[in-house]
Amino acid sequence: MPTYFEDRHIGEILQATDIVALVSTYMALKPQGKDFVGLCPFHNDRRPSMFVSPGKQIFKCFSCGAGGDVIKFIMLKERMTFPEAVKYLAEQANIVLPERDTNRSSSPGREYDRNSLELVNRWAAKFYRSEYDKVDEGRIARDYVENRGISESTSRKFGLGWAPKGWDLLIKAAKADNIDLKALSKLGLVIEKDSGGYYDRFRERLMFPVLDGLKRVIAFGGRTLANDPAKYMNSPESDLFDKSRNLFGLHAAKDAIVTEKTAIVVEGYTDCIMAHQEGVCNVVATLGTAMTKEHARMLSRYAQKIILMFDSDQAGMKASDRAIELFFGQNVEVELVSLPDGQDPCDFLLANGGQAFTAELGKSVNAMDYKWAALLRNYEKTDGINGRGKAIEEFLKLTSQMSRHGNIDPIREGLIVNKVAGLLNQQPNIIHRQLASMRNSQPASQQLNSELKHSKLSFGTLDAVNRSYLNILEVLLNEPGFYGMVKEQTSDLSGLSHPVLRQVYERIKQCCEQMESPSLGAILGGCESIELCNIITDLSHTGEMRGNYEKTLEGAFSSLAMRNEKVEREKLKEMITDSANSFDRDTLDVMLADLQARLIKHKTE
Repeated sequence: MPTYFEDRHIGEILQATDIVALVSTYMALKPQGKDFVGLCPFHNDRRPSMFVSPGKQIFKCFSCGAGGDVIKFIMLKERMTFPEAVKYLAEQANIVLPERDTNRSSSPGREYDRNSLELVNRWAAKFYRSEYDKVDEGRIARDYVENRGISESTSRKFGLGWAPKGWDLLIKAAKADNIDLKALSKLGLVIEKDSGGYYDRFRERLMFPVLDGLKRVIAFGGRTLANDPAKYMNSPESDLFDKSRNLFGLHAAKDAIVTEKTAIVVEGYTDCIMAHQEGVCNVVATLGTAMTKEHARMLSRYAQKIILMFDSDQAGMKASDRAIELFFGQNVEVELVSLPDGQDPCDFLLANGGQAFTAELGKSVNAMDYKWAALLRNYEKTDGINGRGKAIEEFLKLTSQMSRHGNIDPIREGLIVNKVAGLLNQQPNIIHRQLASMRNSQPASQQLNSELKHSKLSFGTLDAVNRSYLNILEVLLNEPGFYGMVKEQTSDLSGLSHPVLRQVYERIKQCCEQMESPSLGAILGGCESIELCNIITDLSHTGEMRGNYEKTLEGAFSSLAMRNEKVEREKLKEMITDSANSFDRDTLDVMLADLQARLIKHKTE
């Protein structure tokens, strides 16, 4: 996967971000010699196994294997992709990255960065909250919230606010606090008039601030408490906000989702808020849009299972069906549940409480079962085997798509094959062959990911040549100054057949040829794969523990030389037995004796 940023940008971020300070914001660290140690946040750690090295600017857990630099730590802790983690750390360090997103309108001289826009949104959230707290002006909003059963502490937790009646109250407050109206306009909080000037977008609305997973205010949702036919209104998309990539309540639900390994998705703001109030905290809500692939990808970072809870009306059923298809593209289990009597989650929670809500969650239906039942319903009006055949054909098509994207493990696929075979009254092997004919071969990138995930096992069965290269890499990750010597001795890499070790070598080579004696942090900095980062830190630690770098290299070079000479010797033997060979026997004997002498020399060294 190509990086979106130049190495110099990564280097600036790594230099500007102190790993001890960063990790300390997530966990307690205690000094231990030249390093720091603490309980690893990536597994249930009872004995401190996470080490943080300020000298190398890396972290490493010797229990679960997680390791890398500050970028990898943020990727793991915040479930971010590599580009997202780089952008986040750049913003924290006030480093300006080049704008590469061609889907958004932007220019090199744009006036507002994301940090400044977020500060404006945060100011607006405080304004709306202050209006909500006013005795007279905010009463209508407070009364509505109270009637919905939302407590004062919950309203404060979610920062509920009030956009008062009037066309320019937000504008007047902004002017008084020296807030740029152009920034408000970029965020959609005010709208520019054709005749010049601005007016407030949100008026007479209960305001719901939308925060991202890092608790940054990125947008607002407003529910009208007047006669506006538009019941709900969200902020328009901006440099901060994309409704297809964000979920309401994620900032409050993230930790609970990770702990429970389950995310519950509802449709409304108040549904989400009431669930949290009743102690069910792993709940998020969509933002007035259907589920998207980006939503699915985001939730799959935190959860192993997703439970979709939509209203029981027809629109809700369509939305849930669409959501299932999207989640088929992610490596998560998906289940659906509907509340009795068509109740929405907020009303059900208010009437029955969190325990009853949790009990209903236990009745959720597996996505595959739901999809099959839905297909049968769609075709139940068709008489005879033809209708069932169409349903089965569509079901097989969906299953083949899942397999083609590599998101079904063999056990799960076997269960699906058996289910379909039972429906068709056919042998499972027949269904398996039909699925195989419907899907394409696995992409090479997925094969490499599989190699990365299982590399520790494969390292234990390396042949002598790849073991020598492994030792060389362990040295280079600690003493990259030896790269020139390694390059001279192993110029063709002819025996390095292990794909993961070759990828590690290529990363080291890239860094060493761009800078003199790069740090481990620099090598890790351009590596986007978390699995590969873990492997690099493992190899670095193993090499450091062994030490004796020069002798390790000498042994590896000697082993590779012997291997090359043995290959050459075998070729000469073939030449001897080849009657069509143009060399005379005496010449070949001399060459063979010379090789034999060199092999003996290597054995005695």
